Amino acid sequence: MRETRFRFSEALPAITRRTALAMVGSAAAGMAVTGCETEAQLPKYAAITFSHRRAINVRAGNIVARTTFVKPLKAPNVEHDFPVDLGKTAERWAHDRLATTGGDGTLTYTVLDASVVETPLEKTDGITGLLTTDQSERYEGTVRVRVEAENPSTGQTGETEVAVKRSFTIPEDATFNEREKVWYQMTEKLMADLDRQLEAAIQKHLSAFLD
Repeated sequence: MRETRFRFSEALPAITRRTALAMVGSAAAGMAVTGCETEAQLPKYAAITFSHRRAINVRAGNIVARTTFVKPLKAPNVEHDFPVDLGKTAERWAHDRLATTGGDGTLTYTVLDASVVETPLEKTDGITGLLTTDQSERYEGTVRVRVEAENPSTGQTGETEVAVKRSFTIPEDATFNEREKVWYQMTEKLMADLDRQLEAAIQKHLSAFLD
């Protein structure tokens, strides 16, 4: 597990993206009433794709991509507040990188886990604490994928599973936008790890199904 530390400025309590959107909506409504032309906006984040990468050609007639992970939608999980959906991005890997070349077989790609857990960190007490900017939360992300292949004509079967993890901490004075930026960076890094490790695992364990 890798851990990356960030330090930011401007204090703001941790809030969810839905709360921030509601706040922006309320602010925008207030501006409209007063005739203010300034429009409040949250940053927009691009979808993370893999179509620029070389396709992995699979000797199969069908490729099935699915997600069995169900978001708890409650603490300590926070993946549902990420600006780009972690599970959908992991599933997208199969659509962008796997290509069928035909045959009788089926390759099944399953996202088993796409979770991020928030853990509060201890803060410095006393006078020292007033002069210290502590890391206030740790976010631990996990993406786990299983790839299974079978060919009923030959009786061949194969399976491989990959799990990637990343850990980030955020300082207590991080703004909502800064927090969300770190979440997006976490998603990018998890997906880069997954891309690299999945390709290697498929080449190694499912070579009989590749063209």
